[in-house]
Amino acid sequence: MFFLIGFGWHVAASFAFVLAILSPNWLTVQTVPSLGSFQIQRGVFYVCDLVAQNSTFTTTRCASIIGVDSSLNSTGRWSYNFAISSAAIAIGCAGLSIIVLWLSGIYFNVRKKNSCTTCFLLSICLLLLLTFCASFVVWILLISETLTMGYSVNRSIFNWPMWLAVGATGGYLMALLTMLFSFCAVVCHGRKEDRSLNYAANKF
Repeated sequence: MFFLIGFGWHVAASFAFVLAILSPNWLTVQTVPSLGSFQIQRGVFYVCDLVAQNSTFTTTRCASIIGVDSSLNSTGRWSYNFAISSAAIAIGCAGLSIIVLWLSGIYFNVRKKNSCTTCFLLSICLLLLLTFCASFVVWILLISETLTMGYSVNRSIFNWPMWLAVGATGGYLMALLTMLFSFCAVVCHGRKEDRSLNYAANKF
């Protein structure tokens, strides 16, 4: 039961995290470079200049962070090291999420529970811990980059993808806790079965 709940939390968190990292507008800051004041929308993989905005739509000009030479960042719109780190960790977190989903599917289809499957469940819990930590580090790095660039950080600069990523981190945490409960339940159940077998053997 705990395993299914944890699996559900993980599926929801994975979907939310992938949706968040594919969105380019985690935060919006106002910068004043020598060329003039303009707004920047920052995501995990993209940095966008706000070109035009009205009540109906917003026009942005975006550049990918991955594969861009750091020397091209002449306007100081982002910190190259922070940007590459957060993007790489985000890709790693998404990959770990897929691996956990795959391993969870294998575990769910195993009928006979023994010490091997218990170790298998423990490995899923450890991978979930890594996934939780990675998702946490992604948005912490983005906030740290914003502070490093000298922008003031308050709730007004954060857009819905940032809050979705924070919620995904909470979802990963809930998945980890329920998976740990599932692991403890499996271990306790195995010990009870061993005691029952030993008791039956001693009677005969």
